[in-house]
Amino acid sequence: MKTIFTSLVALISSLILATTANAQTTYNITSNANWSTFTIPTTCSNCTINISTGVTLTIDKSVTCQNCTFAGGNVSITNFTLNIQYAGPVTTTNFNNNKLTINGTGKITVNAPLAMTNSSFTFYGTSTMTNSYQFDMTNSYIDLYGNSKWTANGGPVNMMSGSDIAVGDGSVASTATFLMNGPTLNIYGTSKIAVGNDNNTYQNWSTYNTAPTVGGTVTSHSSYNGTPSTNMNCGAGYAHACSNPNLYGPSSLSAAGTVQGPTILPITLEEFNAELNSNATIGLSWTTAQESNSSHFDIERSTNGSEWNKVGEVAAKGNAYLPSLYAYTDENPSNGNNYYRLKMIDLDGRSTYSAIRVIARASLSAKVSFFPNPAHDYVNVALSGSSATQVTVRLLNQAGQVLQERIGTSGNGATVSFPVQQYPTGLYILSVVGADGTHESSKLLINRS
Repeated sequence: MKTIFTSLVALISSLILATTANAQTTYNITSNANWSTFTIPTTCSNCTINISTGVTLTIDKSVTCQNCTFAGGNVSITNFTLNIQYAGPVTTTNFNNNKLTINGTGKITVNAPLAMTNSSFTFYGTSTMTNSYQFDMTNSYIDLYGNSKWTANGGPVNMMSGSDIAVGDGSVASTATFLMNGPTLNIYGTSKIAVGNDNNTYQNWSTYNTAPTVGGTVTSHSSYNGTPSTNMNCGAGYAHACSNPNLYGPSSLSAAGTVQGPTILPITLEEFNAELNSNATIGLSWTTAQESNSSHFDIERSTNGSEWNKVGEVAAKGNAYLPSLYAYTDENPSNGNNYYRLKMIDLDGRSTYSAIRVIARASLSAKVSFFPNPAHDYVNVALSGSSATQVTVRLLNQAGQVLQERIGTSGNGATVSFPVQQYPTGLYILSVVGADGTHESSKLLINRS
């Protein structure tokens, strides 16, 4: 009887311990917070950390997470270590819709299976990551910037649903490295690895596999070169001697195999907008998510959506892996519909077009003439038109500074006059702005002789 009782107590105790071990603790972070001040334990077991959109959780000490899930928001680490482990049965740590940034000498040490879904890991400085188990990326990104390094000691490493790994930040100073130290690399669909320049390296003695889908037909590729005649970005004329298994950039690994030069588009456009300004000019603004060897943007305009003319040009950043903002103002749009598109051109002359944006600009109802031209003491601006419309008439210098302004009404033969005897000889601008924001501008010569 005593033996039965003792066994029963042991069984109950083990069940209690198992229940405690599997209990999930949830932390909901709705405003910026530090790991320590939010009272998350230094070793957090079976934790779900939900972070609101736009909110950052800063890991301000070295911590361990066992059987964890990070969902949403941002996580930032600077000069500390995040240890990812499992407790009990082998359990996957998940990052879902999360942006993880590692700065300085920060470290991610992964001793458990890890799955990224719609997430990104970005490494700066001399930060590092090592993993020892399967590593899955689904529609996710890993950016190794600066002199950072990822060492994959375990695997496989599976890249799925358009996942990308960027090795290098585009600068010559970057020595970022991705080392496949034994495990298998599987690249599915349109996923790819881009190695930035000849100071960045991808290292793998083994072949890597590509397939259109998980379970699809597999093709194996070598990432280093067997003979000097096929070496990429190394040897004479390059920064480094050829040394297997180093693959230097610019190069890429994808379904196309190992290719010299980047296969990603020169520019990844994230947003492109057009709007009519109050002065009847049209403002264009756009954002790039990343750029690789980009040269410039041609701004093209059409009045019918089929015949295009270049109306401007904006220099690109060249190489950027963070969002970049651009703007352009069309000072002289056409009356009626104005169609705009961007022609995005890289340093090799390759190009791609943006989506089209259209802005309608009404015609100015006032018909404007002015006299005399050249002017000496006065200039008279005659306003006529089919309907009475209030307009603003401005005299500007070449710098765009408004010197004088008058309000008039078109349609009744009105004339407004500006005294100009106080201005030196030179070219000036007469601008007439309608109530709807449309405008017409003409050059005026003031001659003091």
